[in-house]
Amino acid sequence: MEVAKGNTSVEGINARPGVVSSKIACVKDKKWHYYLYLPESFHDNKEWPVWFIMSPGGGSKSGALKRYIKGAERLGCILALSVESKNGFKGSDQAMMAMVEDVYDRLPIAGNLGFSSGMSGGSRMAFLMAELERNISGVLSCGSGSGVYVEATDFRASKLPKSTYVYSLIGTNCFNRTEAFTCHTKFPKDYRLHFFPGNHDWAGSSYLELGMIRVMGEGLADYVGNSHQKLKRSYADCVFTYMDEIKDEEPWEAFYLAQFLSEFPVDRKDQLRAKKIADNLSKSEQVKLAIEADQAIWELGSKFYEDVYYKEDRKINKSLLKAAEKVGKRFVEIPHGEIISLLGKPCK
Repeated sequence: MEVAKGNTSVEGINARPGVVSSKIACVKDKKWHYYLYLPESFHDNKEWPVWFIMSPGGGSKSGALKRYIKGAERLGCILALSVESKNGFKGSDQAMMAMVEDVYDRLPIAGNLGFSSGMSGGSRMAFLMAELERNISGVLSCGSGSGVYVEATDFRASKLPKSTYVYSLIGTNCFNRTEAFTCHTKFPKDYRLHFFPGNHDWAGSSYLELGMIRVMGEGLADYVGNSHQKLKRSYADCVFTYMDEIKDEEPWEAFYLAQFLSEFPVDRKDQLRAKKIADNLSKSEQVKLAIEADQAIWELGSKFYEDVYYKEDRKINKSLLKAAEKVGKRFVEIPHGEIISLLGKPCK
């Protein structure tokens, strides 16, 4: 049975569905603030997944949060963006954790269905949040490896719980690409490293939406809280719709999602439906090329990106450049060809 719809507002919080809120002060310490986005379907008679977002320059109403709205509406998630957490600010750790505590205290949030994300220094804060907050089950990283700054000074590798899934988006010529690649050589193989054409930039909203879908799916797979079957059912329906939307332009991404959904803990008939979609897509020449290209990217990185925790590859490596151009020519029919060629060029 459908859950009866409750109130579309939260007492004491100036936010309404479908609109980015004004700044919200944390109750326990009013020097910390965040912006909130409630999906259009929001009501308080159910528990919602939540995404916590950090920006390297600090949060603003017209900034980073809006990049995530499309994914939040599709998946049915609440978004929260820290105002004060930013690069070089020693209070960033306190700011983001005050936001987390306030959101969990005041809003109807599904336990263990919290996710963290951000770009550059905001991405590093997302990794740190996953260390500090037990309800974070996945990280969507953009523009960084998994190194964190504790109190904006001590740089070290993050200490993620083994259950935390990581999906990384990074520009082909971002100065953090070597770190991101090195980190993923240490992560489980199903953690995704997704390059996009660009420098040290935010990924576009379409990349973020895809990342949100996969990260949230991983979190939901093990979720056993309130209404978990309804949440999983809703997620499966969402992914089937999304795959149908992208299957012509990005059949390889539809294929990867279909593979994931074929083992997702939902109705057996849906697993079989997803498997059938994956089997059909696997016959596509574009999908076959994309699978080869993803392996080629991994082999290129393993050969040329040094196995060091952090390095900025700003100088031309002629051997890497030549190898990337050669490999990229094999995949000119799909976007991976451009991506591989760009991976041979210096970072910016």
